[in-house]
Amino acid sequence: MIARANYKNREAIVVESDELRATFLPNDGAKMASLIDLATNRELLLTRDGESYRVLTVDGSYVDSECSAVDDMFPTIDPYTPEAGAYKGITYPDHGECCRLPYEAHVEENKLILSAHSLLFPIHYQKTVAPAPDGTITVDYAITNEGDTPFDFIWAGHVMLRGEEGMRLLSPFGEKDPIEMVFATDGYRHDTLPRDTLTGFAPYTGAAYKFYYLDPMPEGFFGVRYASGRELFFRFDETKLPYFGVWLNNGEFQGIYNLAPEPCTAPFDAPDKAAQKGYFSQIPATSTFRFRIAISIQESTSNDIQ
Repeated sequence: MIARANYKNREAIVVESDELRATFLPNDGAKMASLIDLATNRELLLTRDGESYRVLTVDGSYVDSECSAVDDMFPTIDPYTPEAGAYKGITYPDHGECCRLPYEAHVEENKLILSAHSLLFPIHYQKTVAPAPDGTITVDYAITNEGDTPFDFIWAGHVMLRGEEGMRLLSPFGEKDPIEMVFATDGYRHDTLPRDTLTGFAPYTGAAYKFYYLDPMPEGFFGVRYASGRELFFRFDETKLPYFGVWLNNGEFQGIYNLAPEPCTAPFDAPDKAAQKGYFSQIPATSTFRFRIAISIQESTSNDIQ
């Protein structure tokens, strides 16, 4: 089912499968603002209180906007200004441009198609959302470089899940896999902070930290297992999104509680930072980068998460 709706005071479009209800905001970066587990009627994403949505404008502050749920980060997370090449001196905005744009939206054959053109670069951004017969919701991305030179970028999923006691991050990585910390709350020993669990909600004081796994993902998935036994999964082709970051916020950032997995094309939050460490992602001239993310919810059937 696909239907027009409202989210707070913003135009929204709901895509519903037998298991999940996802709400997208076409005028607000086509973000997924809500994801409901229909079996329990529980919100799975970190959402903000209040009836008025804090709009992210083209030149506004990302962290001062709604800063919630799921945004697409493209072509960077941290601001980045190339020092050479075709786009020398043009700044990639903080947390990317595509989450700031209004999108055209239409429904075709039970698919929601959302598309926008960059205001800064010869880039066309499109995602197609559809409910699948097995209860999943699929999101297909097509990012086209219409220019005549390669385009350096990072794509990352900024997936802010609502923090809950007892939730555990699921991924193909183990405790011994190498990581590099990007930031962490002062006063905490980085090597003692857990990788897959929150440490408990402490508004404005609980540890907030982010790290990247240094090796490519051996399998394209991540998810969370809740204390109830329900499991939420995001699955994708690991050759398209080969790297994985994790941000855990126990309250220091804005007094909220969230676990945020970030699948990405390259780590370290900006194309130049990634390149300095030997990681690269680039769309060739007149080419399209395509990938799919499938979102599902289920009861845990065993300790095997593969």
